[in-house]
Amino acid sequence: MVSKKKPNRIPPGYGVHRNAVGPQDLPKDVHLLVPAVLVEQLELEALERERLEYEEAARARAAADAAYKARRLAEEERIEAEIAAKPPPPPAHRPSLTPYQAAQALTVPAELPSAPPGAVAVFDWEAARERFDALKNNPASGDRDVVARDLRHFAKAMAEGPWRSIARPLAWREDLAQLASEMPNFAPVVDAIGRALALADLTGRPPALPPILLLGEPGVGKTHFTHRLAEVLQTAIHRQAFDNPQSNSGLRGAERYWANTSVGALWELIVLGKQANPIVLLDEIDKGAQGGNNYRPVDALLTLLEPVTASKVKDMSADFEFDASYVIYVATANDAERISAPVRSRFVEFFIEEPDIDGRLVLAHSIFRATLERMVPVESVRATFEHATNLQMCRLAWLTPRQIRMACERALGAAAYEGRRHFEDADFDLPARTASAPPKPKEGGDDEVFIFVVGS
Repeated sequence: MVSKKKPNRIPPGYGVHRNAVGPQDLPKDVHLLVPAVLVEQLELEALERERLEYEEAARARAAADAAYKARRLAEEERIEAEIAAKPPPPPAHRPSLTPYQAAQALTVPAELPSAPPGAVAVFDWEAARERFDALKNNPASGDRDVVARDLRHFAKAMAEGPWRSIARPLAWREDLAQLASEMPNFAPVVDAIGRALALADLTGRPPALPPILLLGEPGVGKTHFTHRLAEVLQTAIHRQAFDNPQSNSGLRGAERYWANTSVGALWELIVLGKQANPIVLLDEIDKGAQGGNNYRPVDALLTLLEPVTASKVKDMSADFEFDASYVIYVATANDAERISAPVRSRFVEFFIEEPDIDGRLVLAHSIFRATLERMVPVESVRATFEHATNLQMCRLAWLTPRQIRMACERALGAAAYEGRRHFEDADFDLPARTASAPPKPKEGGDDEVFIFVVGS
């Protein structure tokens, strides 16, 4: 029975079911009289339908939320990828500092750094601090480039304090013995150096090597020996040539009033370097007896060659004193008579004889090996090269050390160019050796026969 109104009386055994779901054309607000046993079951079914509808709506909302989050995450990743793919924006323009402004920003340690074992002080720390502060706050020079250079120099020199190491290898005895075997005509020089190093080991003080003067004809190996000595002592070397000198600025710097003033080699080696005892090669010192305007460049050595005065050497460009008393000076000359007596008296002289054939062969082997190590520094590559033949070494032995070095350089280049690891005779491009013309026979006497053996 269907009624739009609630019945006034419900028959026994029946109940009213409200809002029942029926056909599409049936109103939703009808009341159904159904047996009482079905009322509870119909209500439970209605509740179950509501629960299922709620869960379905919840799943739909969750799916919609998940889809939205996925779209948002994908959009964020796309934006991040686009940002990453774009080149970074150019940095904000900042005016570059001038060299003077950059130097003004340099600093030095506030306190004196501690001394490493075996190091010596090569300049006065407090004086250097005062000079650095003066350069910053009240520079005496009006040339900003010079002031900036000095600030950079002092900042570098003072970074680790005034301490510089003393080069003294532990195996110096074995190394000197090897040097003497390579260049036996320099054995007396090697002995003198060995005695100085032995005394330093005994006293625990830095080695005190006197200035050494190597005399002898050109080609006996004076310059080569000095470079090998620097390798043995494991120290730096600087060559100061006197064949065409104009002033003493090479060692002690140019005067500050010159527009192109620059510090000297001693300042670079000691104050800005790592060692207090580099080797300074005074090459061809006999040719520096007379310079321009009646100036004798060798006279500038008088202060440097005396240990007492060398302990307070002033660089003319930096205008600052430092200790150069540990420097090892080795001079070379062909004619000792051309050296002034005051300068010559400060050296221990050694006259180097021409090496005999055995000495020449040893020297040739030494220069060949040294040239190979210098030009092919990678040991694995160097080991692929064969040694020169005995005949090639014999021909090299008759050349001067400089000529031997140049011939070995040419041979290495020729072998590398052709992809070889052995040497042909033509690689060395040795100069032809010719004999002098025989003297004419004496008048009225028997003709003399001269036999010349010419190396090919």
